[in-house]
Amino acid sequence: MIEVYLFLAIFPVQILGMSVLYPVLLTRLIRAGLRNIPTERLAELYPGVDVGEAHERFFARYRVANAVVVVLGVLLLAWFIGYVQRPDWGAGSAGWMVFAYCMLQNAPILLISWFTTRFEKVHRRFLPDSKRKAILRRRGLFDFVSPVTVLLAVLANLQFVAFMFYVERHPFPGFGGPFLNIGLVWLTYLLLGAFLYAFWRRKKDPLQTHADRMRMIRVLATAYTWVCIIGPISASLTVARKLVDLGQAWSPFLGTAFFLILTLFNLRTITAPPRQPEANGLGSSPVRSGA
Repeated sequence: MIEVYLFLAIFPVQILGMSVLYPVLLTRLIRAGLRNIPTERLAELYPGVDVGEAHERFFARYRVANAVVVVLGVLLLAWFIGYVQRPDWGAGSAGWMVFAYCMLQNAPILLISWFTTRFEKVHRRFLPDSKRKAILRRRGLFDFVSPVTVLLAVLANLQFVAFMFYVERHPFPGFGGPFLNIGLVWLTYLLLGAFLYAFWRRKKDPLQTHADRMRMIRVLATAYTWVCIIGPISASLTVARKLVDLGQAWSPFLGTAFFLILTLFNLRTITAPPRQPEANGLGSSPVRSGA
């Protein structure tokens, strides 16, 4: 029963971390970026529009959305407490509900993209015609993610690949083979990477300074890299649990632990100061124009 107690202890931490603390810190980060934009610039971009009031309305809706997710999480926790007392409870069903709830916790974040798109669509006619100004500076991977984190991602995936081929020599019922398991994990990387690339290539928000945009990309890139670290490790632990016949009851705890670790690293990313990769020579370099 220790795995059940661990799950019931860690699930409330995931609720508080992702649906209470994360929205507070993210809102603080967005507000800090808005304060860096001069009032004259806002009046130039959106004449006759109270941008501050519009953002406060959005923040209020964002808080309400997260509050609803918190209430649902508390209700789900209460249901879990009663459900695991039943002798016929299914860890597989509980694990899928944990996964579905953690995906729901990310839903309020989509409000940010929706608000930005809708705000520009409504007020785009007020924007003055101007050409996009490019900052001539090559951006390297280490401008956004530390070399140590990238190295950990490479090592985590190498161990996952090696472990899958090891399990192929000692298979258990239900093991789909190394190529299927590796393919599913790397397909997740591909889909998340496509989202990150689309965000990077999208039209720049006129309210966002270059420094704020780079910081937002750094947050997403670091979160993506940690998925590439924790994902294969979590998948390896899941396969190892089945290999040693540890029991399905560990599934909800391991799933919640995976999402909680991601949440903690995301919290660390959005509160960390901007990286200065030039100090170690691994980051960006200025573009030199010909004479």
